Amino acid sequence: NPEAHLHPAAQAQMGLFLAKVAATGVQIILETHSDHILNGVRRAAKEQLLTPEQIAIYFFRPRPEEESKTQIAQVLAILVDHEGNLDGWPKGFFDQFDKDTAYFAGWGNDGLFGQ
Repeated sequence: NPEAHLHPAAQAQMGLFLAKVAATGVQIILETHSDHILNGVRRAAKEQLLTPEQIAIYFFRPRPEEESKTQIAQVLAILVDHEGNLDGWPKGFFDQFDKDTAYFAGWGNDGLFGQ
């Protein structure tokens, strides 16, 4: 994870930097758990540094046990539009900040351990 030990703002800058490198034609393959890096790439789409067609985001999750004999992981493609919005965002994908914000605002009670 390239973002290890980086401040969240630096992680977002790393995402934007990698998007700028990709805009020159370099293919970037990155594994991350950082929503900040992802948001840097989303920002690049909104700022038209990259087109949605130049961005590929995949979410890997375990398959249900009854399906796991043939395939280990389920791969979901998440699309990015020209505004940096995500489509196909699965439950549990970078949603903890939203859960915590809703909890502290009094909009819900799912906070840290919510489902």
